[in-house]
Amino acid sequence: MQKIPIDLAKPGMKLAKPVTKEGGMTIMAEGMELSDSHIKRLQAMSIDRITVQGHPVDMGGAGSGTKWAERQERLDHLFRRHAEDKWMMRVKNRMDQYFQLKAAAQEARMKALEAVDETGDEAGDNGGEE
Repeated sequence: MQKIPIDLAKPGMKLAKPVTKEGGMTIMAEGMELSDSHIKRLQAMSIDRITVQGHPVDMGGAGSGTKWAERQERLDHLFRRHAEDKWMMRVKNRMDQYFQLKAAAQEARMKALEAVDETGDEAGDNGGEE
């Protein structure tokens, strides 16, 4: 099971946990297979992350060079004096996971914008030639 930013969700992925609103109301059930329309609907509802079955997204280097990745890199320095405190290490691990998700989401948005720009440029070039 893997928690991923909604921006990295792909059709065919299956939910490992139900998607709920802030009030606790279930929007999509566990085990449901995502489609393009499901993903767009979740984005429209401001759902920022989901938990899917397996580990379909390699987030090892995701988001490098983003502001979230920079924050993640500083965690070792910020928690350097608390290596023996198991509770502080739990906080650090949670923050690390959070920053990793945010960095991956930011990188996915940047790539999507680049793809839209490239598509727009191509459409503009073709329009001028005709």
